[in-house]
Amino acid sequence: MNETLAWIGAIGGFIGAIAGIGSAIFAWMEWRKVNRKIAMVGDMSRAGEILPTWYTERMMGDYWTFGLWTVGGQVIVIKRITGVSDDGEWMDVELATADEGVMIDQEKFETIFAVAADRTSASIKVANVVSAMELVTS
Repeated sequence: MNETLAWIGAIGGFIGAIAGIGSAIFAWMEWRKVNRKIAMVGDMSRAGEILPTWYTERMMGDYWTFGLWTVGGQVIVIKRITGVSDDGEWMDVELATADEGVMIDQEKFETIFAVAADRTSASIKVANVVSAMELVTS
């Protein structure tokens, strides 16, 4: 009888240890997810520290028409950058609409515009941007 109780206690202890290890692994995985969360920075002076490019301050401070030429050869037409992720991998932009009079040869360049005037927000992976340019002169 005592031997049976000892075995039951050992099995219960083993199950408890496995549950504890499983809980620790799950907690560690959730902790990693929380640490991967990305914050968006909307302050242009702070964004310049994260994404040190000439256009960040200008494109965040001015409401203008800019083009972002991508590695795929498309030109994303934007009005401004609204935020940059704190890891420098993403930027939020306000897309221009096709009817805003952009002077770009759409036969030569595939252009990306907002689908509607009330759907202008987008996020762009910074690594996919080859260059940035102004598309309208004053």
